Amino acid sequence: METDKELMNNVKVTWRCPSNIAIVKYWGKKGNQIPCNSSLSLTLSNSFTEVEAELSDKTSDEVVQLSYFFEGAVNEKFGQRVAKFLFDNREYFPFIGEKAITINSSNSFPHSAGIASSASAFGAISLALLDIAYSLQGKEKDATFYTEASNLARLGSGSASRSMYPAFAQWGENDQIQNSSNEHAIEIKDVHPVFQNMKDAILIIEDEPKKVSSSVGHSLMNNHPYAENRFKQANERTAELVEILKTGNMEAFIHLCESEALTLHAMMMTSMDYYLLVKPGTITAIERLMEFRKENNIPVCFTLDAGPNVHVLYPKAYEAQVEEFIHNGLRDTYKKVIFDQEGAGPTKLNS
Repeated sequence: METDKELMNNVKVTWRCPSNIAIVKYWGKKGNQIPCNSSLSLTLSNSFTEVEAELSDKTSDEVVQLSYFFEGAVNEKFGQRVAKFLFDNREYFPFIGEKAITINSSNSFPHSAGIASSASAFGAISLALLDIAYSLQGKEKDATFYTEASNLARLGSGSASRSMYPAFAQWGENDQIQNSSNEHAIEIKDVHPVFQNMKDAILIIEDEPKKVSSSVGHSLMNNHPYAENRFKQANERTAELVEILKTGNMEAFIHLCESEALTLHAMMMTSMDYYLLVKPGTITAIERLMEFRKENNIPVCFTLDAGPNVHVLYPKAYEAQVEEFIHNGLRDTYKKVIFDQEGAGPTKLNS
C-alpha cells in the first residue's frame, strides 16, 4: 500500500487557463491585492497558458523548492515571483516544505503581445497546485474549487481572478452586484444573446516590453488627483455593464467599452509621474475603426489594456466584414494580429 509521501510523488497535473480582457478596468489596488474598484472582463479562448505541475523528492532545505520552466527554458525571474507566491500562501498547499515542485509553463501567444500573460499564468498555476492539494486531501472539485482558485490567482495577479470563469466575469465588491467580492471573481451568467460568442481581434501595435509595468501603474493611483472619482466611476460602470449585458444594449456597450479604455490611459497620463503608452498606430487604428463603424453601421468597438495594443471587439455575426476591414483597412497600423474570441474558461488537460 502506498504511503502519503509515495502518493505525492505520483502527482502530475496539467491545466490550461485563458487570459481575459477587461471591459471595465481595474486600476489601483490596496492591501493584499485588494482592488480599489470593481471590474468586469471577457474571458478569451485562444490566448492561454498551459501549466504542468509535478511533485518530487526534495534535494534542498529550502521551504519552497521550485523549478520553473517557461517554454522549455529556466525562467528564474518569474520563478522567484511564483516561489514567493507559494511561500506566502503555503497554508493552501499541504505539500509545500515536503516536496519539490516542478512547473513547466507555455503560452499560446507571443510574450509582450499585449495580452495579460501574468493573469493566465497565475490562473493556471493556482488551478494546478490547488488541484494537487484537493487530490491529496481527498476533496471533490465543485464550484467552491473555482472560487478558491480565483482567490489564490488574485494573490498572484489581480486580473487572474477573472480568468476562472467563462465569458464575462466580475471582480471587486460592488453594492449593486449580488455576491461580488474583493477576494474572488464571479461569473456573470445573465447575458443577452447579442453578447454571446463575442470576437476579439488583438492588433499588436508594439511588441516591445512596456516601459512602465502594470504594478508601477497601479501604485501611481495612490496619490492620483482623480483617484476617488475614478474608483466611483468604475464601480458605477461595472453595475451599468451588468445591466447592459442583460438587456442586449449594444450601443451602450460600445460607448462604455471605449470610454473605459480611454479613461484608463487618461489615468496614466494624469498621474503625478505621468507616462504615455499609446503609440501613433494605436491612435490611427482607433480613428479608422470609429469611422468604419459610422460608415457601415457595424457594431464594432475597441478597448485597450495597459499598453499600446488594440483589442477590436465585435459580434460573431459580423466576423467577415470586420476581419476584412482589419486585413485591408488597418494593416499598416499593426505588426501582427491575433484573432481570439469569448472562451469557456479553464480546462484540466489530464485526469
